[in-house]
Amino acid sequence: MGRILAVWLWLSLALAVPVTFRYTPPSWLEVRSVSLRGSFNGWGETPMPKENGSWAVTVDLDPGEHQYKFFINGQWPKDMCHDPTFGTPMVDLQAAGCVDDGFGGQNALIVVQAPVASTPPAGPVALDFVHDPADAQYVSFADGKLSLRFRAGEGAVAAAWVEVGGERFPMHLQLGFPGSEVWRGSLAKGLGAYRIRVRTQDGKEEVFGPFDPPGSPFAEVAWVGEGVGYQIFPERFYNGDPGNDALALETDEYRFNQVWQRSSGPKPHLSRWTDPPSPLHCCHQYFGGDLAGVPAKLSHLEALGVTLIYFNPLFDSGSVHGYDTHDYLKVSPKFGDNALLRRVLNEAHRRGMRVIFDFVPNHTGLGFWAFQDVVKRGPRSRYWNWYFVKRWPFLPGDGSAYEGWWGLGSLPKLNTANPGVKGYLMEVAKYWIRFGFDGVRVDVPGDVLNPHAFFKEMRAELKAIKPDAYLVAEVWQRDPSWLKGDEFDSLMNYAIGRDILLRYAKGGNLALYNGRRALADLARVYALYPEAVAGMGFNLITSHDTARLLTELGGRGLRDVPSPEARARGRLAAAMLYALPGIPVTFQGDECGFAGERPAEPPHELNRYPFQWERCHGETLAFYQELAGLRRGLAALRSAVFRTYLGEGHLLAFLRGEPGEGEVLAAFNSGLEATLLPLPPGGWRDPLEGRTYRQEVTVPPLGFRYLVHLGR
Repeated sequence: MGRILAVWLWLSLALAVPVTFRYTPPSWLEVRSVSLRGSFNGWGETPMPKENGSWAVTVDLDPGEHQYKFFINGQWPKDMCHDPTFGTPMVDLQAAGCVDDGFGGQNALIVVQAPVASTPPAGPVALDFVHDPADAQYVSFADGKLSLRFRAGEGAVAAAWVEVGGERFPMHLQLGFPGSEVWRGSLAKGLGAYRIRVRTQDGKEEVFGPFDPPGSPFAEVAWVGEGVGYQIFPERFYNGDPGNDALALETDEYRFNQVWQRSSGPKPHLSRWTDPPSPLHCCHQYFGGDLAGVPAKLSHLEALGVTLIYFNPLFDSGSVHGYDTHDYLKVSPKFGDNALLRRVLNEAHRRGMRVIFDFVPNHTGLGFWAFQDVVKRGPRSRYWNWYFVKRWPFLPGDGSAYEGWWGLGSLPKLNTANPGVKGYLMEVAKYWIRFGFDGVRVDVPGDVLNPHAFFKEMRAELKAIKPDAYLVAEVWQRDPSWLKGDEFDSLMNYAIGRDILLRYAKGGNLALYNGRRALADLARVYALYPEAVAGMGFNLITSHDTARLLTELGGRGLRDVPSPEARARGRLAAAMLYALPGIPVTFQGDECGFAGERPAEPPHELNRYPFQWERCHGETLAFYQELAGLRRGLAALRSAVFRTYLGEGHLLAFLRGEPGEGEVLAAFNSGLEATLLPLPPGGWRDPLEGRTYRQEVTVPPLGFRYLVHLGR
C-alpha cells in the first residue's frame, strides 16, 4: 500500500500545473477581501492576497476543466461573465467561458492543459501505476460483476490482466485523456486475493499485488440504470382536480411574510392553465397542477419507457416550487393529501415505475411550525436554536434578522448541527421511505452544516429500511467526495449533461469546444466516479432550474417556435443522454419540444410554464419514445461500462457494454455536414436501419448512430 500511495502522490504532483488567478476590480469598487472558491477546492476558501492593485493566488491544478468564482467582500458574484457590481463585461477576463452554477448564475471556467515537453521523451513512457482496492474509484460492484480498474500514464500499457487463483482475465483500455488512461477488467463477485499484471509498451512485465478486495464493495442500485427517468414539477404538470386550486392561496407564504404584507407589490393569485405568465410566475402564480393529474398521464409516461419518476417537492409549503416547507409530513393541500399520494405511488408501482421525493433539509419556509414558534416566543421557544436568529422580535420575511438560504428571508436556514433538528429530519426521510417512496433527491446538500457526516448517517438510516433505495444529491459540479459508497448513490449529473453534452450539442467554434474535448471530459468524469456510480448515474441536461433544452440550443423562448436546427440539436443531445451509463432523466415537456427561458427580470422561470398537452410536438415525442425503445432493446446501453473511442472535430464516439458481449458504439455529429467514422474491427449493425457496416460509416449532420457489434 505504501508503494501505491507513493506512486499516487508522485503522479498527482507530476500532472499538476501551477495556475495563477487574478482579480482586478473596476475603478468604482472598494475591495476589502477576495478569495478563490471552485470545484478544485470543494468550494472552500483560498485567500487571494493583494498585490499592486489586484488580488492574486497561484494554485496547482490537475489538467482538465475546472469551475470557480471569486468571493468578493463576502459576496458571490452572480455571473462571472457579466456582473455590473464586480466587473463588466467579465469578472475574470482570463476565464474560458461560463456555465450554470445551479443558483441562477454562472461559474467561470478554466481549462488546464497538461504540460507538453518541447521534444518527445526519450525511452518508454512512465507506467505510473495507481490502484487502491479500498477506493471505490478502483473497485466497485456493477452489472453483477466486480469491476477492477487502475490508472497509468498515457500510452504506457500494452496489455494487462487480473490474476486470481491461477486464472488470468484480460483487462481493457477503458478511458483515455491527456496524461492518463484507465484500464478495466471484471470478475465474478466474491473472489479472493488478486494481482494485476501489466505489460508495458516496451515489452516489460510488472506484477502488482496481491490485493484483497473489499468485503462489501460499493454496489450499484441495479434497477436504476435499467430504465428511463422523468421529472414532474407538480404545480405545472396537469390539473386533475380543479376543486383544490384555491387551497394554494390559503397556504401561500404571503400569509406568514409580514414584510411582504406591508409592501405594495403583487399578491399570490390563481390563473387558468393557458393564462400568460405574471410577475409572480416563478413562485406565487398558481395554475392548479396537482397529484390527481398524475394518474391521468401515466400512460404518456409509460409510452416514454419511464421507470423512475422524480417529483419536485410535494409537501405543504408556501410557493409554487415547494422548497419552503411548512409541514414535512403532509402533502400540500393544493396537490391533494397523503391518501391520494399513496394511491399515486401504488399506481406507479403497478406500472413498473419507481418514485423518489424531493427532500429539503437545509431550510424551511416561514410557515413551518418550529419557525412560527420562534416568531411568537423568541428565546423562550424550545426551537430557538433550530435557527440562526440575529435579533428578536422580528418580522417574518426580514432576511437581516436571521440567517436564510442565500440571504433570503423566505427561507430560514436550519441549524442541522442541533441534535433535535438532525433527528427530526432523519425521521422525516425515514417516514417517506416507509410510506412507499423508492428513494430521495436531496436539495442543496452542500449547504447543510457538516454535510458529509449528516448524509453518512442518513444513508445508513434509509438503506437499513430499504437497501435498494436510490439516493441522489443536488450537486452541480463534478465531485467524487459524495460518491464513496457511504453517502449518495449519484449526483444530479449536470456536470455531464450541461458542461459536456450540451456544450458539444451546441456546435459552434471547434476551437472552443469539440469532440476531442468532450470525449476527454467524459473520460475524466468516469475515471473519478466508481463504475457502480456510473451505472446508476442520474443523468440530465435540463430541469426546473435551467432553461429548456430547445431554448439552450437556439430555439429561443416560451412564445417562439423552435427552428428545425434547434430541434435537430435537441434530438442530438437527447440521443447522447440516452447512450450514457445510468438513467436518462427528462424534465416534463422536453419530450414535447417545448421552449422556455429563465429571464433575469420578471416573469421568471418561464421554463416552468404549465405543460400545454395539446401542443406536444409529435415528431419530438416519437423520437423520445424511439430512444426508450433502443435502450430496452440494446442491453449494452443499460450497462455500467463506458469506454472512450474517438473524438475529432464535430465527431464524438464511445463504446458501451462489456467488450465481446454485444457492445454498442454510440456515434454523434454536432456539425452541419455528414462525416465518416472509422469503425473498430468486425461488423456493426444499425438497429434502426437494419444494415451492417464494416470499416467505416457515415454519421449524418446533427445526427447519431447506435451500432451493435456483431463480432469479427
